[in-house]
Amino acid sequence: MRKSDTSPLALVRRGLDRFATPTIVRRLAVTTAAVMFVVYALGTLVTTTGSGKGCGNSWPLCRGTFIPEFAISTAIEFTHRIATSVVSVLVLATAVGVLWLWRNRLELRILAPLMVVALFAEAGLGAALVLSPQTPWLLAVHFGTSLLLFTSTLFIALIVSEFGGWDAMRDRPVPGGLRVLAFCLAAYTYVVGYLGAYLRLRGDELACQGWPLCNGQVFPGFAGAVGIGFTHRVAAFVLLVGTTALFLWARSARRARPDLYRGSLWAFGVVIAQVFVGGIVALTKVAELSQLAHSGLVALLFGSLAYVCLHTLPRPASARKQRRAASSAQSAPRTPASVQRG
Repeated sequence: MRKSDTSPLALVRRGLDRFATPTIVRRLAVTTAAVMFVVYALGTLVTTTGSGKGCGNSWPLCRGTFIPEFAISTAIEFTHRIATSVVSVLVLATAVGVLWLWRNRLELRILAPLMVVALFAEAGLGAALVLSPQTPWLLAVHFGTSLLLFTSTLFIALIVSEFGGWDAMRDRPVPGGLRVLAFCLAAYTYVVGYLGAYLRLRGDELACQGWPLCNGQVFPGFAGAVGIGFTHRVAAFVLLVGTTALFLWARSARRARPDLYRGSLWAFGVVIAQVFVGGIVALTKVAELSQLAHSGLVALLFGSLAYVCLHTLPRPASARKQRRAASSAQSAPRTPASVQRG
């Protein structure tokens, strides 16, 4: 009788075979994306309340201890660190699970490592913000990296959840130019979000008083802090126009590509909400709750546009080949039982 292989690698393989089932990994991916959104919101809360130094200059400990004495700023920063630790475990587990089950999918072979790299980059930036003087540039990069991490987790959750369903629609033709518009809008949203984060972190959110006018003017100019605030507003208006165009274009092709219509509808709804929340931010003189909503909507908008981008790309050849093989097997004539018995 052969002895079972008890090497560490064999034990890991058996563990993955047992626990990394498609159902478990799909649920894990969705949970990771949801928790990552919460962490993103907590990060915004840390910045908005000025709690970045709530744990002093100590990292990964908080004020030199594992569980510190709580003040409000300390509680916010410490909660953010705990949530980040939880999502780090979830991200690593999700990456292992999807690569173990679906490593033949090109998107997942790209997204899973990207998600892990973004995770470690985010951790490094977080440590740098604690251990070194904070600058608007570094804080804005931190914001951008967290948005990239959230989007990669969302992408993976959407891809693995759509297997056998909406995923197959990616093989259908895409209206000419719509793919270019979707990718340009996604990249542009990242720039607009970065600009907004930079404006907030400079402390110039109130440079443009009032809304929709800026200091009572239609065109206050592009100089100084007022110019940065006005540029952000103009950029947000251009984003609204572009997202509306994407929605109308996808709506005209919704019979053939309901997936693109669905994603563009999400983006359109979120960008409308973002415009009104942006007005509330200005009129309430940057109330904390309005800022949280504003940042959360940026992440949802970027995620919606990223979903449209994904669905404008055809699936990898291996996935299309598997579908054709499955269709051929289903359409093949069945041999009568009497002939089989021969």
